[in-house]
Amino acid sequence: MGIWKKVAVTSLGVMLFLGGYIFIQMHKLTVEKVTDDLHVLYGLGGNVGVLGTSKGTVIIDSMTLHYQGERIKQVAEKLTGTPVIMIINTHYHLDHTHGNPAFDVGTRVVATNRTRNHLEQTDMAYFAGAEALMPNETFDDVMDFNLGNKTLRLMHPGRGHTDGDLVVLMVEDKTIHTGDLYFYHHYPNIDLEAGGSVQAWSSSIDQIMQLDFDHVIPGHGPVTGRQGLKQFQAFMVQLAAIGKWALKEGISLEDTLASDRLTEDKGYMPLKLIVPIGLNREFVLKRAWQETHGQFELRH
Repeated sequence: MGIWKKVAVTSLGVMLFLGGYIFIQMHKLTVEKVTDDLHVLYGLGGNVGVLGTSKGTVIIDSMTLHYQGERIKQVAEKLTGTPVIMIINTHYHLDHTHGNPAFDVGTRVVATNRTRNHLEQTDMAYFAGAEALMPNETFDDVMDFNLGNKTLRLMHPGRGHTDGDLVVLMVEDKTIHTGDLYFYHHYPNIDLEAGGSVQAWSSSIDQIMQLDFDHVIPGHGPVTGRQGLKQFQAFMVQLAAIGKWALKEGISLEDTLASDRLTEDKGYMPLKLIVPIGLNREFVLKRAWQETHGQFELRH
């Protein structure tokens, strides 16, 4: 076999292996039980909450792909024994919303008004023909649902990851789903263009801390408790202080990135969706600097 034929065969093998690996990861869902009626699904995208109620099943976020939405629906209804009646989108990013179109038309889809607005501005092409599975019940501050034996309180605690994030308190299960207002031991996405804010993030977590909960489902990472959320808040407080310091002292972006002031990120890892997506230490420091210096374009 000639050298170039060997190279071609080897390259094809690598491509097939990588393609198979990606296919498996795209279709893989892992289930964790939080309480008798509440589970978390992990996969390619944000964490999905599955709550069984006497009125039907509630899904919190829907991951990244249409097929994942189909799998989420299938797995959730098997776990709870009831059909999905409601989807809650914690914010507009595709790894939390793009499974929506796989659900039945007529399903209640709940989000904040700002989340609906961001989807209309950035993602209408994806939802073409599936507009009914975009948020169809929206609110600004707080919205409560009584679903038979379960009570849900949805709250927009303030700016942080975006300007439209919501938190879901599952009252009887003493659990909150924070969406991407909390990344466990991962560097967070800070969507300044969508109204996100390093400076306001800690105050938003203060509002979350007033809720009555024991378990925390983050947007990414395993289920934790109050201490995990407090540690993440300390990280955001320090990051905000670095942004203010850089502005006050006239520190350049390059020198901010090279500084050793960020210490609350011990054990933090860049987030991967099969491959790294740029959410790392440099990214969060850059976003902190850009916010205080006004070096970004806000989307209205």
